Amino acid sequence: MPLKSSKPITLALTSLMLTLPSHHALAIDLDAHEHGSASLNIAIDSSTIAMRFESPAVNIVGFEYTTKDAQQQLLIKQAKNNLSNFDAIFQLAGAVSCQTVQSSANWVTKHEEEHEEHEEHEEHEEHEEHEEHEEHEEHEEHEEHEEHEEHEEHEEHEEHEEHEEHDKAPSAEHAEFIAEYYLECTQLNNLTTINVNLFEFFPAISDLDVQVIYSGGQIKQELNVNNTLIKLAN
Repeated sequence: MPLKSSKPITLALTSLMLTLPSHHALAIDLDAHEHGSASLNIAIDSSTIAMRFESPAVNIVGFEYTTKDAQQQLLIKQAKNNLSNFDAIFQLAGAVSCQTVQSSANWVTKHEEEHEEHEEHEEHEEHEEHEEHEEHEEHEEHEEHEEHEEHEEHEEHEEHEEHEEHDKAPSAEHAEFIAEYYLECTQLNNLTTINVNLFEFFPAISDLDVQVIYSGGQIKQELNVNNTLIKLAN
């Protein structure tokens, strides 16, 4: 179930990252990752639970590069649907009542992030050039205006070529799946365990590094197919 704003989960997980001693390890690193390993970070306060799951794409769909292949695109879509199904992946135990208000999963590559930044930079430059061009028309003579137009055409041509080269560049960066969950709960102090079924859906995950911050303290734990339970000491 999508949420209009992701600020609650962002703030909750930012608090988690700043509090845990190893918060640097929680940052997304799309260049250095280990096949078979994934991470789950959880922040729990008096009435909310925020979770963030990260895994190399190869653990989830068997490949890790952006593709246009129809069958692989279908696998990505199915994986997103599975990861977005909070109730299928996680079970909360204890006299606690929670409502999932955000549950999302995304395929992320460094190339895609850089491409978005590149497009925003181009739009900003074109806007600045347009404003300079208008001022130039108002204050400069006709000959200088023609030179300015030629200069703009040259710059736009160069930018267009750079943009085309950027689009044609192969996407060789490793991709990751990132899933985020945000729950609103009552009587969270009664939460005793969280069972994680990720290994059932994605058997290529061999170990899951879990970090939790909650009222009872901090938990660092490694889960696997034989140990899927996070125990909270209340």
